[in-house]
Amino acid sequence: MKRSLFQRIEGRLRRIQKRFQGLGRKYAWVKAEETYFASGLGDSAWLLYGIVRSMKPETCVEIGSARGKSACYVGLALRDNGRGRLYAIDPHSPTDWNDSDSVDSFEIFRQNVAWIGVGDQIEMIRTTSEEAARGWNRPIDLLFIDGDHSYEGVKRDWEMFSPFLSPFGVAMFHDTGWDLEVNVAHSHEKMGVPRFVDELRAKGYPVLTIDKDYGVSVVQGVRGGVPLRSQASVTAS
Repeated sequence: MKRSLFQRIEGRLRRIQKRFQGLGRKYAWVKAEETYFASGLGDSAWLLYGIVRSMKPETCVEIGSARGKSACYVGLALRDNGRGRLYAIDPHSPTDWNDSDSVDSFEIFRQNVAWIGVGDQIEMIRTTSEEAARGWNRPIDLLFIDGDHSYEGVKRDWEMFSPFLSPFGVAMFHDTGWDLEVNVAHSHEKMGVPRFVDELRAKGYPVLTIDKDYGVSVVQGVRGGVPLRSQASVTAS
């Protein structure tokens, strides 16, 4: 049966709509790539994007937003997924860990989120991680820790939020490679992230580290990793 003229026009309009949607996504990626975030995350922002696209998370949390590079790339992935939300926690006030161009960064963060078009995917929580943790009660699929880089600070953030990780949820830490030879010249006397993530590894948490962009480590929140076979399968074998 031949399609009616209306059906043919409708089909063509749908194809045009999909084409423009694809162009819109690509334009948002271009804007993200051209935005000055003053961030050391570099191309590892695409690692965040890829993991979110793969995981299809419902709830993402980041601690430490600054100008918003990590938040915007997570937001782009959530938008492309058509689901999920990022809770971006940062007081946006001076700390020992601000980049020189990101001391009072809230307005810049808000502008970058709006410019790239991911405002619907990101909830900005302008407070400390301690304050945000007090009322937190939902499972977390992706936890990105990039706030207080002191040993005590990063440990505190992990202890407050990692209990909420879903079974296959992951935590990601930035700046885990500062003690490696390639970055040692830039080392900070208060830097504690490499030490803490090494302790997680020693305790049996699976850790994958990429030694670029000052080190990005992916940690599964279950010691020894999540079993990949059911108990019935193990018994049968």
